[in-house]
Parts: sequence; C-alpha cells; structure tokens
Amino acid sequence: MIMVQCKIVQISDTHLTPAGAKPANHQHLDPEEKLRTVFDDIYNTNVDPDLIVISGDLIHEGDAEAYADFHHMLDQEQERLMAPIKVILGNHDRTDQFYKGFLGKKRVATRYYYHESLEGLECYFLDTKCGDIEQGYLDQTQLHWLKNQLQEYQRPGIIFMHHPLYGPPLQQMRYSILQNGDDLLNVIDHTHVKAIFSGHVHFANSYVVDGILNVVADSTAYHINCANPHEHFVTDGTAYNVITVDGDDIGVEQRLLYLGTKTINAFKIPNTDFVDKKILTRAWSNVLSKE
Repeated sequence: MIMVQCKIVQISDTHLTPAGAKPANHQHLDPEEKLRTVFDDIYNTNVDPDLIVISGDLIHEGDAEAYADFHHMLDQEQERLMAPIKVILGNHDRTDQFYKGFLGKKRVATRYYYHESLEGLECYFLDTKCGDIEQGYLDQTQLHWLKNQLQEYQRPGIIFMHHPLYGPPLQQMRYSILQNGDDLLNVIDHTHVKAIFSGHVHFANSYVVDGILNVVADSTAYHINCANPHEHFVTDGTAYNVITVDGDDIGVEQRLLYLGTKTINAFKIPNTDFVDKKILTRAWSNVLSKE
C-alpha cells in the first residue's frame, strides 16, 4: 500500500484584469498584486508545496495576451517556489483565448481537463464551464473519461474543479454552482476519490457528501457574502488554502491575507434554486456548434 504524504496549495478565482479593462466588481486593489501577495506568502512562510493548483477564473474575460502574461508570471513563480503550477478554467475564462495565449496553440478540444499523478496521489482536473454562462455543468464525454481514469488508477485520488458540488453551506448558491452534481457522484461512487476541491462562490466552506470531503476555496481577488439569499455583497479579499495529505487523512488550512470591510458591489438574486435545465442545454449546444 502506498502511503501518500504531500502538500498542495489551492489558489482560486484570481480574476486578473486584461489590459485596458477595469478590475471585476469594482475592486479597489489590483487583483494581480493580490495574487503576488499570495505567492510571496507561500514563499516567505516556507509552505514548500509539492503542487500549486489555481482552480479557475484565471483572467476575467481576458484575451490571448493576458493569458500569455499570466503564463509568464506562473513560470517565474514555479521557479521561485520550486513547485509545478496547474490551472483549470472557470466560467469567466475564455477557452479559445486560453489555448492561444496560455498554451500557445489553437483550441483542440471543447474542454480542458486532464490527470496528473503526485506522490502516489491521483489528481483529476475537471472543466465545469458551460459555455460562458455562470452555472457549471459536466458533459457525458468528460464524465466517461473520468470513469475510465478512476478504473485505470486504483489509488487515492482528489478532484479539482471550478464549480462546487452542492452541499449545505451553498443553499443560497444553488443557481450558480455545478448543476448536475448527481452525475458526478454516480461516477465517483465506490471509487478511491477522497476529496473534491473547488472555488467559484468566493467564500470558504467545507462539507461531506457521500463520505467525500468537499472544500471550497475563497478567492484571491474578492470575497462574497451570501448570508442574505436575495442580495449578495462583495468586498475586496485575498485568501488561499494549504492542503495536507497524510495517508488517508486530509487537512486544509485557510490562509486569509486580507478581507475588506467596505462593500464594493452587490448582486440581486431573485431565485436561489437550481436553474432550468433548458438553460444548460442551450448553452452547451452553442458550445458544440462552434467546434
């Protein structure tokens, strides 16, 4: 039996600003400077991670040049922190521009998902984007791929994805999160998946679903208060997570570096329930039509 011992940093929802645009949601502090503060904290406090994952919404509706600049930044941080940095996409990312600027090639797939092994731990990086709408969705092709991967690698595994699976802390966010979580649960049932790490909602929370730990990271860019079901409030904020895996045990430390007290934006939420499936079908059909 392989005893897994590793440390992973999860950063989420960086929302970097493309050139000529204004920071998302009226941020008073530059989101790139916030992200650099996170990297500095990782370095200065000797976190010494084996892996760093940025779980989506990398650039806020950015162009290829913004993704190329982001790639350059991550190359520098990988060298400084001596740890690989992996990314996944969120709803505010633009897939074509990501492929062109970050990966340096033309888009070759509808979605960007992959698998990596780390010290006996299998890491699955999923793409929950559903076109450019806010909600998350996992198509059957990706779910079939994940099922095959889990059958091939019979070792402890964790999943990274942008949109969270539904859990009790997300009662006010059902309209925004992964809309077909039951499909994912069916695939990972009775497998070696130990935990799911996500972001998207901009506040930290954790819960257990069917024996699987779910951890949702706060953002490095801005924090959202969802206590009021019909109006959500935004403040500047910067946080990241340090995940420690020791055998069958998983622990998570949230590092909150900054939390503003002034509301910089607010969203009216007429209905907090899951959305009509027709919205997902229409958005996904639009994606497929562009292939």
